[in-house]
Amino acid sequence: MKMDDLNLQIKYTPAERQFLLYEYFQKHTNKEHPVSRKEILDYLETFEIYISPHTLYSDLDVLRGTMKLDIQFNAHAHQGAGGYWLNNPKFKPHELRLMVDGIQSSKFIPQKQARVITQKITDLADNYTKASLNRQAYVAGRVRSLNESVVKDADHIHEAIAADRKIAFRYFHYTPNKDNPQTYSKSGERIIASPYALMWNDGNYYLYAYDGKKFRTYRVDRMEGISHPLLDKRDGGDEYDKRNLTDQRAKVFSMYHGEAYNVRIRVHNRLADAVIDQFGKDTMMVPYDDNHFTVNVPVELSPPFYAWVATFGKSMKILSPEPAVEGMKKFLQKASEMY
Repeated sequence: MKMDDLNLQIKYTPAERQFLLYEYFQKHTNKEHPVSRKEILDYLETFEIYISPHTLYSDLDVLRGTMKLDIQFNAHAHQGAGGYWLNNPKFKPHELRLMVDGIQSSKFIPQKQARVITQKITDLADNYTKASLNRQAYVAGRVRSLNESVVKDADHIHEAIAADRKIAFRYFHYTPNKDNPQTYSKSGERIIASPYALMWNDGNYYLYAYDGKKFRTYRVDRMEGISHPLLDKRDGGDEYDKRNLTDQRAKVFSMYHGEAYNVRIRVHNRLADAVIDQFGKDTMMVPYDDNHFTVNVPVELSPPFYAWVATFGKSMKILSPEPAVEGMKKFLQKASEMY
């Protein structure tokens, strides 16, 4: 054994040395920024590790085999002297950017917590990608949640779902009264419900739960004092098993529930994107005339649904069934009476 390798054995075990190399490749390399053999050896020397090139090659083989790192080498990548880089980091840069943008654009996460979570995601990136992650995506035209405990309390819901137990919480709504900015459902008494799913909708986080009589949705950022799992087992399981939450998301607008119908709508051809965005790419669009098509979609009738249709003016019209047509008429009439 060479003297420099002997010095290494005194200070670090091979496994510890290889872990340092693992972290180095994760943090300091990517395809656009390969590193030379000298740079790798210089990095190890900052830890007082002095090894031969042969030992380095052996370590790289261990990283490729045992740790499944795809360490690539290009003889002309690094100023003509050869360069190494990690080709399979834990997360690709675009995956990290998606996570950051998802956190930053979520209305239910307060800005302070969004920054903290973003920093943790940023720490997963290599040093060259970090700069592109240090950004803040603003929630256009929306106000972020003011409930600072929402992210932590959401864990209690996950625990209860996993444990098949009920939870308790208070549920509030905001008011324009400065002296009493919040009002509580059930006069502030705790609501006890059986949680079954957490769902994203329009940037908000909702709990789908059975309250003993029916399934309801609750905005998680308006839930206060969410308990740890209670002793009582959940009920409503049989009814939940009959439901398809994927379909549920398609036909419920802004989590307002109502009577469910298959609604036939005539739509101008230029609004095909809007229909697909709302109901999914598998929605069947049937030609109606040269300028329009029709769709039959499952919808729970509600004011947000009528408001969505009204957004497009004469370019979208509900054709059937009668309850949907009459509901649309009443919605427009009530709106016009205000003006």
